[in-house]
Amino acid sequence: MYAAQQKYRALSIASRIEVASPHELVTILYEELVGALDITATAVAQGKLEAYRASRERASSILLALEASLDFERGGSVARTLSEIYRAMQKELSLCVQTGDAGKLKAIRGSVAELLAAWAKIRAREPA
Repeated sequence: MYAAQQKYRALSIASRIEVASPHELVTILYEELVGALDITATAVAQGKLEAYRASRERASSILLALEASLDFERGGSVARTLSEIYRAMQKELSLCVQTGDAGKLKAIRGSVAELLAAWAKIRAREPA
């Protein structure tokens, strides 16, 4: 059952990505990052090390993708600030590996949720 859910989810994401604008792609990355952090926190709480490692690696990869997508030339100080935020999240995520601190994971997730909400507000202001 779980494998079927994963396949359906992957197909759903793939179909969204195919038609997404650059702004929507960032939204998808933020949503996926929130999900990966949720899975990571649950795996820590349940002591499931393999699930923890896989979801933490996914979260880390998404943070790298977000940082790689920044346009420092056009984005200026906003891009630099986001880069610093993503790097700080990477460090916190790495510390969670060493300590298993679910509180840090929740803090990172909260920050990503705030970024997602801000990104959604920007999207809402854009002309259709």
